[in-house]
Amino acid sequence: MKVIVIGAGLSGLTAAWELHKGGHAVTVLEARDRVGGRTWSQRLDNGQVVERGGEYIFPVEFAMRRLAAELEVPILTHNVRYGRRTLHGRTITFAELKATSERVAQTHAAMVADGATAASLTDVFAQALGPDYAQDPVYRRTVTSVAADPTRVSAAATFGRPTRSVDRYIEDGGRLVDGNQSLTLEVARRLGDRVRLEHPITGLDQSATGVQAVLADGGRVDADIAVLSVPFPVLRTLELGFALTAEQQRALDHRFMGVAAKLGVPLGRVDGDNAVQSGDHTWWSWHSLSEDGETRIPALSCFAGGPDALDALGVTDGADGWVAALKALRPELEIAGEPLLSTWADDPWTQGSYSAPSLDWEPADADAFTRPCGRVVIAGEHTGLEQSMSGAVASGYRAVDALRELLNE
Repeated sequence: MKVIVIGAGLSGLTAAWELHKGGHAVTVLEARDRVGGRTWSQRLDNGQVVERGGEYIFPVEFAMRRLAAELEVPILTHNVRYGRRTLHGRTITFAELKATSERVAQTHAAMVADGATAASLTDVFAQALGPDYAQDPVYRRTVTSVAADPTRVSAAATFGRPTRSVDRYIEDGGRLVDGNQSLTLEVARRLGDRVRLEHPITGLDQSATGVQAVLADGGRVDADIAVLSVPFPVLRTLELGFALTAEQQRALDHRFMGVAAKLGVPLGRVDGDNAVQSGDHTWWSWHSLSEDGETRIPALSCFAGGPDALDALGVTDGADGWVAALKALRPELEIAGEPLLSTWADDPWTQGSYSAPSLDWEPADADAFTRPCGRVVIAGEHTGLEQSMSGAVASGYRAVDALRELLNE
């Protein structure tokens, strides 16, 4: 069967790889001049690889680990205290982390039982922890990661993620040895000329017998079925010649796009703390373990999530504001080269970092994309609960599962 996969990020290439292995004729259309989407690895002046996009692979993110193992792309540990970052000079204990997480979860459950089905992250943490909730390290870490205004983010969807277990916290996060983009690069290498770069589409249509992608240059690509795997804002700009299912449209209407930025800093020297959270705004920095398992890499990575943090750091004007804030937070820092700033809201093929569930989110939204819409299935982190690299990979697998009946015709 002929299949068009639109988008060569993690979700699209995962689906393309599975379909290719199944013996189907796959064509991948990618708007950029590279594969990887929001997974983008680059080198600093000192040669150290840093991530401009997706960073962490957590212990229970089995979809990402499954694909990496199949393609023999090794994972090593960051060895960073992701969930227990130093805040105001103090690092909470495992017991404190568990106690706070359980308290917040129990508070949310009680709020839902009382009818508060549209509670935000801010609502729940404020009720659980009191007036000083904003300086709690668990709150600060959580809202940094969601990369959106926490008063607009659904607590139910956030706490429903598979990585949010309060019973079994494992303090580890992995990364791919040669950069996280290496996974998509390996899939693209194996698919060869089936991947067509610089082939943006403007629309997609379907009939009872096939699909047709309309290219930006006016060309057409025909196939039997399609996987539509583009970022959430780009999806909304496409001219679709068909209506999504009511469930799918509702699920998309219940999401909005977050904003984030990253800063890679080549190091001469840094303090001995591997994870420090800002006490002023929702950003943090970490120092990963090197491949030798003993020393730290000569680079510091930073992530800022949400509009307030990006405004405070002045990222639209460049890296200087963030570098100044970083030096104030970590005075022992010695920069040995040009920092690398990455923003995503100004990227035309992304228009933001990753999606967030709005207060209107419903549990049924999580299943809306387990079925095709005619001959088209939609993939991407915005189609599930995990707004992560592994969530994108999982959506690629889910897209292929949703097409099984059509593929077997």
